[in-house]
Amino acid sequence: MRLWRVVLLINLALGLGLMLGYLAWGREATRLGRDLEQARRQQIVPGVPRTWSSRGVVRAVLPELNVVVLTHEDLAGFMGSMTMGFRVHDPKLYDGLDIGDVVRFTLTGVPPNVEITALAKEAP
Repeated sequence: MRLWRVVLLINLALGLGLMLGYLAWGREATRLGRDLEQARRQQIVPGVPRTWSSRGVVRAVLPELNVVVLTHEDLAGFMGSMTMGFRVHDPKLYDGLDIGDVVRFTLTGVPPNVEITALAKEAP
């Protein structure tokens, strides 16, 4: 193969790679802009109580600490899905809960001091 053909193929491959990279970067920049705008709209204002609702699965009930441990879905504008314990406003809320129950719950408070104010089992 002649040298000029090799150089031409390398330049074409480099040009194609740069073009595809630029297009991918443009899409990513647009997505990041949308995410930033959404985060600004949902910004947590310090000192102002907020409310979040989500679904979760009961992992433990600790009545001596007044805590329910849940694996929960995203709490928009607060935290992603994870497993963690939440204080419960009223101990009557976790009466009758068993490990593995799917629940819908509501958190209220000023982060990081939030507590469950509503908790209900979902039908299986």
